[in-house]
Amino acid sequence: MTIGILYESKEWSVFALREHIETAGVPVKLIDLQEVLDPAALFSCSLIVNRVFASAVFRGHKKALEQMEGVIELLDGKSIPMINPAEAHYYETSKARTKEALSEKGFTVPALYGMIDPAGTGESLELKYPCVVKPDCGGRTNYTFIINDQEELTESLKDVPDVLFIAEEFIPPAYGFVTRIEVIDRECRLAVKRSVTKSGLSAYHLGSGYEIYKDLPVEIRDAAINAMECLHIEVGSLDIIENETGFYIIDVNSVSNVSEDNTEMFDFDLMANTAAYAVERYYA
Repeated sequence: MTIGILYESKEWSVFALREHIETAGVPVKLIDLQEVLDPAALFSCSLIVNRVFASAVFRGHKKALEQMEGVIELLDGKSIPMINPAEAHYYETSKARTKEALSEKGFTVPALYGMIDPAGTGESLELKYPCVVKPDCGGRTNYTFIINDQEELTESLKDVPDVLFIAEEFIPPAYGFVTRIEVIDRECRLAVKRSVTKSGLSAYHLGSGYEIYKDLPVEIRDAAINAMECLHIEVGSLDIIENETGFYIIDVNSVSNVSEDNTEMFDFDLMANTAAYAVERYYA
């Protein structure tokens, strides 16, 4: 038997994960969900690792995201675990669901103003400006906007994909950074401060700088671990903004991406750590 890695694009992280697992002596089968799903390939695995990103729809890999529903149906009732499980994928593909689930459990999150169909203008929503508008299913800051008034909202929605967007409270990053935390198996493996760019957004591809968050407050660490458990995420990441009133979980991902230079930058190999957890689960 083998570990199957579901993937949708030729990310460096996918192949690094495979290499680390194989180095540990476990065979790996890559399953490309941009191709026709082969149930036999799934059933030949004793463990599945899901590397299909919510942002796939914006990178020409919509088919893979759509086929995840079929994967979940095929694995239902089978004794083949998936990292992360179906519940985690449920939250990965909807920021609104994630926000509502965390809020119900007492976690502090930005207020959700409502959903926006890009064919409309959001005029029916009671928005407080500035606010953040972004795809309900998405990632990597694709089509993410900080909106200051109705005119900006209308203009921003003129050239976007036909997907649902959410409008939420804008939390000012009072200290000039967003905290990114990587959690694996109820343990914070990495915490970094990611700087906010002139656009008001924070992302590696936008030019944000990083530094290790050496003195991450215990209450934030505990909240990150408990939030992931709430969402059934075994391996994933959170983005958190701190300010004078406390801290807010602004985003959660059940599929974390990383590049080779990130590994060197942090002196931490996320894919090696993910592989170690997968191998541990394989032998469990």
